[in-house]
Amino acid sequence: MSANTQDNQTNNNDTIEIQETEVVPVETNFLQSGLTSLIPMVLIFAVFYFLLLRPQEKRRKEREKLVSEVKKGEEVLTNSGIYGIVTKVSENDNNIEIEIAKDVRIKALKSAIIDITVQK
Repeated sequence: MSANTQDNQTNNNDTIEIQETEVVPVETNFLQSGLTSLIPMVLIFAVFYFLLLRPQEKRRKEREKLVSEVKKGEEVLTNSGIYGIVTKVSENDNNIEIEIAKDVRIKALKSAIIDITVQK
């Protein structure tokens, strides 16, 4: 038992020495590292804009032009799939009258027109 007691005493007397080291500050420019992480985000936004938003805006403007220039006598297609001939265009309340068969006329919004099939 005396050998065990000696080992325990040796373990209790062990000390840990901590070596002191100097911490050298790393010179980083936080602004530069922030800009570097922003560059991919800006590139993604630019690609998103030119591939999705810009063409969609162009189509929207073309459609608005098409709807605003609809005239009496043009054959149109509505978003519900109805073909007809425009018989009356009302400028003040955005309505049109479409003849879909002989003496059968319906009122619709100009925004319901998706295409002008025959222009006069």
